[in-house]
Amino acid sequence: MSSFNSSAKLTALFGALFLGALASVPAYAQSAPAAISASSDYNQIRALLTHAGLQAPITNIAPSAIDGLLVVTLGANQEPLLITTAADYVIQGALEANPSPAVAIASHISANQPAGTPVSKTYKSALLDNMKALANIDQDTAFYHTNIKGLLWGVSGTGGVPFLVSADGRYFINGEISKIENGYFVGLDYEFERKKNQHVFSQLDENALAIYPAKGEEKAVVYVATDINCPYCKLFHARIGEFNAKGITVKAIGYPVYDESFEPMRHMWCESDPSKRATLLSAGMKGIRSQSVRCTGDENHLLGNQITAQGLAIFATPAIFNAQGDLFQGNFTSDEFLEFLNIR
Repeated sequence: MSSFNSSAKLTALFGALFLGALASVPAYAQSAPAAISASSDYNQIRALLTHAGLQAPITNIAPSAIDGLLVVTLGANQEPLLITTAADYVIQGALEANPSPAVAIASHISANQPAGTPVSKTYKSALLDNMKALANIDQDTAFYHTNIKGLLWGVSGTGGVPFLVSADGRYFINGEISKIENGYFVGLDYEFERKKNQHVFSQLDENALAIYPAKGEEKAVVYVATDINCPYCKLFHARIGEFNAKGITVKAIGYPVYDESFEPMRHMWCESDPSKRATLLSAGMKGIRSQSVRCTGDENHLLGNQITAQGLAIFATPAIFNAQGDLFQGNFTSDEFLEFLNIR
């Protein structure tokens, strides 16, 4: 399956199709069509998408293999859309059939749960039984419920590649879920992302982090996936003392992405004292490789949190999140970072 053969970023729904139209048409410029119910006909779906700024021609709308999702076929060589029958969520991407032998999953096991919560161990086992032919799907793969009934968000255990999969494990989608409100595309489903990320944070082993506590009253907590050879990681790390002084606790996840980073970081994480480990990481960011701590064997204390943190869908370091699960995508050297953390 092509979805699992590349670590490239997944197709962004608002790139080629909608950004131009949405940028040129203010939200107040025209009234939105009436809210669409689950029983609405396809013409209403077509009208909503056109109103929202879809420029590619719609050539067909039909039910998909996943209950509650419609396939919107587009012209102009665009990937199709999948839209909920209630027209509140949309995905750009095609369904791909799972080549693995099918194993039935009992409905009580796959029952929908609040968005952002991980599936149960029993459900995960049943899903993995349906994915025997997929080399990158293993016990380290994580699955989370989404806001779309019958659809899960997953991240592969090998490579950390995100994907969407039907609740029965039979269909995959290489795409991202976006939200529609009042007849307009409002972006990715950040409510789901926040809740999912909060669950990931709760599953991290605090004893395997490098923690830099706030000075005085703690006003905010950030999680950062970091690498000692990543240039922007070094810039961020150099400011940690300044952040601590402003009441920000920084919790660093050892996340080596450069080949040359793994071995020195592995040795740093063989330091069992979190405070000393943080000191070693700070030195490592400056190119200092301490010989005071060496692993006695091939143990890898980075691995557990690395696997857990794949649920954050990290594509680059530093990946910086607030405790609410929001990814920071601005300039951490400016006041923008403090505003992101609601620190004045």
